[in-house]
Amino acid sequence: MSCWLGIDAGTSGIKAIIVDETGKVLSEGYSEEDITVPGPGFAEQAPEIWWQACGAAVKQAVGNCGAGMQVSAIGFSGQMQGTVFLDKNFQPVRNCMIWMDQRAVEEVGEIERRIEEAGTDIMAVTANHCLNSFWAPKILWLKKHEPENYEKIEKIVFTKDYLACRMTGELATEVSDASLSFLLDIPGRKWSDEMFRITGIPRSFVPERLLESCDVVGGLRKAVAEDWGLRPGIPVIAGGGDQTANGIGTGIIEESMLGASIGTSAVVFGCSKTPFVDRKKRAMQSLCHSVQDLWAYLGLSLTAGASLKWVRDVMFAEKKQEFQASGKDIYDHITGIASEAVPGCGGVIFLPYFNGDSAPNHDADARACYFGMSLNTGMPEMCRSVMEGVAYSLRETVEICRELGKDIRTIRVSGGGSKSRLWRQIQADVFDTSVVTMNIEEGPAAGAVIMAAVGSGHFHSVAEGCRAMLKTAEEVEPVRENVKRYDEYFQIYHGLYGHLKEPFSERARLYKSPGRQPV
Repeated sequence: MSCWLGIDAGTSGIKAIIVDETGKVLSEGYSEEDITVPGPGFAEQAPEIWWQACGAAVKQAVGNCGAGMQVSAIGFSGQMQGTVFLDKNFQPVRNCMIWMDQRAVEEVGEIERRIEEAGTDIMAVTANHCLNSFWAPKILWLKKHEPENYEKIEKIVFTKDYLACRMTGELATEVSDASLSFLLDIPGRKWSDEMFRITGIPRSFVPERLLESCDVVGGLRKAVAEDWGLRPGIPVIAGGGDQTANGIGTGIIEESMLGASIGTSAVVFGCSKTPFVDRKKRAMQSLCHSVQDLWAYLGLSLTAGASLKWVRDVMFAEKKQEFQASGKDIYDHITGIASEAVPGCGGVIFLPYFNGDSAPNHDADARACYFGMSLNTGMPEMCRSVMEGVAYSLRETVEICRELGKDIRTIRVSGGGSKSRLWRQIQADVFDTSVVTMNIEEGPAAGAVIMAAVGSGHFHSVAEGCRAMLKTAEEVEPVRENVKRYDEYFQIYHGLYGHLKEPFSERARLYKSPGRQPV
C-alpha cells in the first residue's frame, strides 16, 4: 500500500504525518518551536531551528511506524508570509520575520503612496490591500533599518521553501505562498512586473521557479534521506501555505464550503472560482488556492491558540511542569476548568490581541485585554472567555463572508482548537452553524499528504485525493439558547475595539518612548 509524508511547518512547531491511500494516519511526529520578540510588534524565528525541528519530527514519525522506506513522496504545508532572506550561498542573512511580525507599518504607508502616484488599480493586480505582514513592506523595512543585511540578499523564500531547499538543493516557491508577498499577479498566477516597479524591489530577489502546489521541487538528497530513514530521490512536492493546505486537508475545494482553523493564529477560509476581492480595508486576504484554477480568501486572528498558550504558560505555569512530568495534557485540564463557567462567562469578554489584530481591524497597536471582570470572576471564566474571545474574532470574518453573499450553514474546523469538544461547541454556538471535524485532525499536514499523492501521480487531481482520503468524523450542532446569548455578547465584543482604538494607539506611543521597555 502506498503512503506519503506530510510536513506542516507551523509557528508553534513542525508536525510530520505518514498517511496511506485510505486516509489512515500510520504515524505522527512533532517538535515544538519558540518565537523571539526583539521589539514592539516584532516576531521572529531562526530558520536553522526549523530545520532541526523538521528533522526531529520526521524521524519521530518514521521511527514510530517503520514505514520510512514505503514513503512515495513528501508534501509541504508551511506558515505563510514569513520572510526568509538568503545570501549567495543560500544561508539565512538574519532571523525570519514571521507572519505575525507587525513592524513594517510605515512601509505600508510608503507603498500605498507609490501605488497612488502610479495610478494603479491595485486590486486588479494583487487582489489585496497592502498589509504589514506581507513580504513587500518587510523587505523595505530591512532596506531602511538594516541596510547591511539588505545588501547581502540573493533570494527571499517562504518557510516551507527554505526547508524544501535544504531537502533537495533546489530553490522554488509556489503560487499560494507567493500570493501574500504583494508581488504576485494573483489573477494571472505569476510574478507582477508592475509590483516590482512600484515597490522598487528587485525581481531577482524572488525564486525564478514559481510552481503550482502539486508540482515537484526536486528529489530528496541522499544525506537527508539516510539521516531521516527515507528513500533517496523520492519527490519533494512544492506544497502550499498552511491555509491553502488546510483547505485541501479539510476538503474546502468548493465555493459552498467554509473552514475555521485554530492554531497559533486562527483563520476563516473559503475558496472561489475567480479571484476574491474585498475593496474595503478589513484585512481580508486573497490568494491563489493550492488547487490549480481555484482561488481562496481568508480572515486572520493573529494570536488565537497563542492566547490559550498564554493561559497555559502564565496562569498554569506550575501545573504545566507537573503535567509534562506525568505525560498528561495540560490543555485538557484548562478546558475542563473552562467548562465550569456558563456560556458567556457572565459578561466577561476577552480580546485576543496579544500581537495586534488582523481581520477586520488591521491594527498593530491593539493588545489583549479582559472586559467585564468582577469580584465573582474566577479561573473558569478567565479560561473560557479566552476560548470565546477567539470564536468571536473568527465570527467577525464569518460575518464579512455572509455580507459578501456566502450562505454559511456548516463550517469545517481544524487545528489544535478543533481537538477540544468544548471549543467546537463554542464555535457552533457563536457562528450559529453546525461544526464538522474530519478524520485527519491535522488539516495542513493532511493537505500536504494529498498534494504529495497528487504530485507523485497516485491521484489525478486534488478532488480525487480528497474523496479517497477525507471523511467526516463528527458534527456538532449549535445549542439554540447559547446562540442567542452569544449573539448578544458578540455585539459587545464587536463594539469594544472602536472604543479602545485610541487608547491602544496612545499606549503604543508611550511604550515606544525613550526609556520605556517596549512590549
